[in-house]
Amino acid sequence: MKALSAAELSRYRRNIAVDKFGAEGQARLAEARVLVVGAGGLGSAALTYLAAAGVGKLGIVEFDVVSDSNLQRQILYREDDLWRFKIKIAAERLAGQRADLDIETFDTKFTVENAAEILDGYDLAVDCTDNFETRYILDYFCALTDKPMIYGSAQEAGGQVSVFNWGEAGCYADLYPEADLSGEQAGIEVGVLSPLPGIVGSIQAMEAVKVITGYGTPLVGRLLVIDAAVMQFSLYEV
Repeated sequence: MKALSAAELSRYRRNIAVDKFGAEGQARLAEARVLVVGAGGLGSAALTYLAAAGVGKLGIVEFDVVSDSNLQRQILYREDDLWRFKIKIAAERLAGQRADLDIETFDTKFTVENAAEILDGYDLAVDCTDNFETRYILDYFCALTDKPMIYGSAQEAGGQVSVFNWGEAGCYADLYPEADLSGEQAGIEVGVLSPLPGIVGSIQAMEAVKVITGYGTPLVGRLLVIDAAVMQFSLYEV
């Protein structure tokens, strides 16, 4: 296992001070390779905290550009980023956050044709997608390549988080064999309150840290359901 440098021991001392996490947990983060699919609302929070936590390598899959409506919740971007490619901006911001971070970018849609190649070399994937098609593809290929998938979703004032394809956990498709495509097919824009993707994405980052390091009890076989309207968190066995 990697020996932490003096600079790392200083920077991550608050992580290292956590009981049962310590320098070993931090060293595991430094060696970890995490793929984040989607750099929108969920991805903005997940990427920011994974970088801050000390994950060694982050892969980012994103092909979209920044629009004005993104600024309501996608905290990686600013007004002067409008109509620029998110992948480029996200990489710039994360590199500015941590100079030693290894960043790999994939300026493409995550598809059946490229999924296996993109996932190759990563330990786990964080599902920050905003559509069912991509989520099911990621779920399928994570299962196929035996990689954990940290699932998250945010809509209106509600969110969900779980860890699939790790330990005794099944796949996302086991929980949701069929997607509710009514909104997508009808072209309906679904509402989401600004802070919610930050809440969900931060929890996804926490779950990724737990899976990587063995700290705590990840959401394996459990679905966290968030109702931010009344600020209620519920756990269900799945």
